[in-house]
Order: sequence, then structure tokens, then C-alpha cells
Amino acid sequence: MKKIIMSVLVIFVAFAVSACNNAAPQKEMGSITNGNETIVDLEETIPQKEMDSTINDNETSDDVEEASDETNYDKVSAYMEEECRKAFSPYYELLDFQISDYQEEVVDGNVEAIFSYKMIKKNYDKDPGTVVYIKEAKERGNENYQQMYDEYLQPTEMNFHLKTIMDENNEITLYFNIAPKGIEWEETKMTDFIMK
Repeated sequence: MKKIIMSVLVIFVAFAVSACNNAAPQKEMGSITNGNETIVDLEETIPQKEMDSTINDNETSDDVEEASDETNYDKVSAYMEEECRKAFSPYYELLDFQISDYQEEVVDGNVEAIFSYKMIKKNYDKDPGTVVYIKEAKERGNENYQQMYDEYLQPTEMNFHLKTIMDENNEITLYFNIAPKGIEWEETKMTDFIMK
């Protein structure tokens, strides 16, 4: 009889230990994959209301900051593309517009963004031999004639170091760094970069 009771007790203890071991990893996995379980575990040390407030404030702050950066970047990008198209499309086929090294900060309520800007363009499809300056180079025997002819339809880059200031009405003013070394901002328009 004792052997039977002991066997039943051993089986019961083994079953209980096995159930506890199986439950622990599941709970740990649940706390990793299910944020609700983690919050429930932490209720003992931090009141739920206070924890919800902290989590919601952090998520909202991060979301607003990311959305703000993205929105301002998009506005600057759209502005730059529109200004480039207005200024250069009568003369060139515009292939690409790229912003890099974008940094922004709020100064006196305005959003100031500093960035490098690359516009990739090419001449409109046309027989290079009919282009006036290339024809003249050929007639004068200019040693660069063949290079001008070959490069006429090749894509080229225009690179700028720019700053925009966007006011509370989303009006954007453009500045160009005119200093060969260092930084000196001067208000400009993209049409200022067209050779007259």
C-alpha cells in the first residue's frame, strides 16, 4: 500500500514539476511576443495607469517627431523638384533629383534645412551635329569638337549646397552657399544657375 501511495505521489510531483517547467517558457515567450503580458507582470512595481501614460507619451512623441521630419523633408523635396523643373526643363530633360546629408532644425519658429542637392539632366534628343556651338566648333577646327559631340546626349550632374527656410505658412525661401570654403548663405532662385 505504501508503495502505491509513494508511486502516486511521485507521479503527481513529476506531473506538477513538468507542468511548471512547460508553463515558464510559454509565459516568457508570451511576454516577448505579447506586450499585454509584460505590462501585467510589471503592475506589481509600477501602477498600470502610470505605465500606460508613460508608454503612450513616448510612442506619441516618437510618432509626431518622425512624421514632422518626414513631412518637412517631403515639402522641401517637392519644392526643389518644382523649382528645378520651372528653371531647367526648357533647356534640359531632367532625369533625377536627389537630396543627401539632410539636416533640419527649428529656428525662431521656422524650419531650416541644410542639404546637398543633385540634379541629373541631359540635353534633349537631337543630332549633336546640328547644335550651333558644336557646329561652330567643327567649322573652326576646335580640338574639343569630338568630345562636345560625344558628350552632348550624356547625362550630367549639377550639385548644390543649399538651405531652405520654411515659415509657419509653409512658404519656402531658398539659399545657396556662395563661399568656396566655409559657409555663406545667399538668397537665390534656381533660375540664377542658368547660364545667360
